[in-house]
Amino acid sequence: MRHIIPFLLIVAACLSCDPLANSVSGRLAFSSDTISFDTLFSGYGSATLELRIKNLEDTPVLIDRIWLGGGSGSPFRINIDGQPVAEAQNITLARGDSIFIFIIVTIDPSGSDLPLAVTDSVNFLSGSHSGRVILEAWGQDVRLVTEDITSPAVWSEGKPYVITGHLLVDTLVTLTLEPGTRVYMHHGAEVTVAGTLVAAGTPEKRITIATDRLEKEYRDVPGRWKGVKFQSCSRGNILNHTDIRNAQIAVEIEGHPASVPDLTMNSTTLMHNSVASLAASNADLFAVNSLFAHSGFSTVSLSEGGNYEFIHCTISNIWEYSFRYEPALLISAGDGTMPAVSVINSVISGSLPGELLIDAPAAEVESWFRADSSLIKVDTLTADWYSTPLFRNVITTQSPRFIDENSWDFRPDTLSPLLDRAGKSEMKLWPADIRNKQRPAFDGPDIGAFERQEGEKRKEKETGMAGMHVRH
Repeated sequence: MRHIIPFLLIVAACLSCDPLANSVSGRLAFSSDTISFDTLFSGYGSATLELRIKNLEDTPVLIDRIWLGGGSGSPFRINIDGQPVAEAQNITLARGDSIFIFIIVTIDPSGSDLPLAVTDSVNFLSGSHSGRVILEAWGQDVRLVTEDITSPAVWSEGKPYVITGHLLVDTLVTLTLEPGTRVYMHHGAEVTVAGTLVAAGTPEKRITIATDRLEKEYRDVPGRWKGVKFQSCSRGNILNHTDIRNAQIAVEIEGHPASVPDLTMNSTTLMHNSVASLAASNADLFAVNSLFAHSGFSTVSLSEGGNYEFIHCTISNIWEYSFRYEPALLISAGDGTMPAVSVINSVISGSLPGELLIDAPAAEVESWFRADSSLIKVDTLTADWYSTPLFRNVITTQSPRFIDENSWDFRPDTLSPLLDRAGKSEMKLWPADIRNKQRPAFDGPDIGAFERQEGEKRKEKETGMAGMHVRH
């Protein structure tokens, strides 16, 4: 007996040191009362979201049961404590400890143009204490594109088009995108245009060409797909009220001396691209009311001849992923001749000391470049190609003062030097800005793609993760 008592004392002491001993039912807290997934494509799995469950008691808590309401038939899948299961039992949480449940969802095709809503719940039981976290997701059926365009085709709004590999628009063939069309590109996908691409968006129904990852955190992620490439034999291309983002090079145009492709852009946005938003060689390009931004190298690169005109455009670059050594606009002869470039009523800015580089002697630049009524960030002390006659009514030293460039908001703020400084002669042809907002009939219009509207201010940023939700 004398030996048993010390043994029992040791066991009791060990039990008191065990953080999971003597567990009881108790209160739990959840990191959210609802887990919501962004719209995903039917038949494709979602990103993984997490739910955190915390013990609020001063003692270990025994969770009798955690289960998925829809069971094995649910479109949602959960992983509890590293195990992919629909239900788990007798899980003990130490005082102040937490566990994570990881959740994914896959939605079967519905055959409908409209998004399909699916819901379920993760349920918890600890003695007399219970709780539930709602799961919700929207699924969108898609039109999967697996064959090249070899005859005239028209794509329309409704179900989005998903391109998983390489798509060719063949020579002498036109692919027309009607207003509201959405084209989503799988990782590494690309489009090559040998014929003609006509993206006929409108202010009310813009066209989107972007990554197929629709989660908010992927919206401004560059390099998810390769881009749209126009070959030298391509003619009559149009991008109106179109947004192209998340590519390596959003739009690439390659011509040669005997064949010059052409492209017209109106109220188009090329942003969030790992290499460039626009890269053109020996092409004929006209861009008005368009935005080029957020690229890993030069946002716009023009080389080896061609003719380029930018009217009421905004070309701006800040890059947070690495050091950027190339300017927002790069103009060079490359292996050919100098491109002819005209910049009117436009902005060229960014985070570097100079955001325009013309790789040619000053005497040669005078024959190929002109700028008028614009704001162009130029380091005039180090740019040996710079000469004052090239820049008529051009601001070279001031910041454009966008409302919030870090959030990709390129509207001018109330103190912006862009206000009322653009030339008036272009207003007869282009009376509205990239958003179809009217430019003033009497005062001078604003420089750049955006015309400031009275009362505009910075958009409120979304709040972060909600606080823990207590369940009794």
